[in-house]
Amino acid sequence: MSIPLAMMAAAAAALFVVRLSHTIRGQSSRLAVTRELRHATRVLATDLEPLGGKDVHSVSDTLLDFSAQLGVLVLCHASVSQEIIAAAPSATGDSWVASLRPGDRVRVWRPAEAQHPPVAASRALTRVPEALPASGCGTDTIPGRRWRLVFGDSIGQIAAGTPVSVHRQVRYRHYRSGGAWWLGRQSRDAGTWETIQPVAGPMRAPADGGVTMTARDANGDPLRIEASTADTARARMIAVEFTISMARRTAPTAGRTVDSASVLVPLRADAFRRR
Repeated sequence: MSIPLAMMAAAAAALFVVRLSHTIRGQSSRLAVTRELRHATRVLATDLEPLGGKDVHSVSDTLLDFSAQLGVLVLCHASVSQEIIAAAPSATGDSWVASLRPGDRVRVWRPAEAQHPPVAASRALTRVPEALPASGCGTDTIPGRRWRLVFGDSIGQIAAGTPVSVHRQVRYRHYRSGGAWWLGRQSRDAGTWETIQPVAGPMRAPADGGVTMTARDANGDPLRIEASTADTARARMIAVEFTISMARRTAPTAGRTVDSASVLVPLRADAFRRR
């Protein structure tokens, strides 16, 4: 009887080990999916939170196209020419999240006219910003880094101390690569789109609701935002909602258990006119 009992004990131990292994692998898969979902929602929120509705060009289930803000500078001297000298606020050093390059758009605020809000003037950089020797900027006498920004034409009458923001066209896409679906990010460089880079995945397929992106108005109703949409319609957009879902990839629940995350990113109010 000792041999059958020993065999039964060994079989029970083996079954326990197999089940424990499945449990550990399942927990590992759940944690991996949670990490991917958290990363995706944080990246999307970081890109969109500084923007207003007019910065968003198009929104669909599989594509989000917008002007990402790279950073903010302060104009050091009044200017009416094709170039300006600007510095990081409070001498903090570099003030953008990516190296600026030709094609990036600079936005400044022209003085308000009677009965009208300020006008946002936008121009494209024609060359890489030139770093200048450290010096004071405007009324700020603390030496700090400054840059010369050059455009194709005059940006108009701008006062010293005016905020200067720099933008680049960016898009998020739900795309397929290597037999799997991913959420990817790509930016525009001198009129062409760079190679898309994965942000998170693998996601579920579009038919299964892997990624959905929806523009919302103040009532929570969905808005149709396309490249041809008028600014007046874009101004109604107060948030973009994302829902992302991923199937777990490890047995015993591989493909059957789905985890998802939703985030509603509010956009800032934008009452300014643009030229």
